Amino acid sequence: MKQMAKKVTLGIMVIAFFGGLIGAFIEGFNMDGYTSFLKSFVPFFSVMIASIGTNSAITKIQISKGKVDVDKD
Repeated sequence: MKQMAKKVTLGIMVIAFFGGLIGAFIEGFNMDGYTSFLKSFVPFFSVMIASIGTNSAITKIQISKGKVDVDKD
């Protein structure tokens, strides 16, 4: 269960990437609609990515101070 938010965020981004990649080669795929869909979720993804980065930075600081075990995963 550790780092579940990180795994979910990365999973969502991979699905979005492959959805666009596959859609780019399908003639009937509405790429303009897909890009507007992605633009509407930019704030959501930005917050999730910032959260992952902040958690990583806090963990590295705690490891350097000896407050967290290195083998936490």
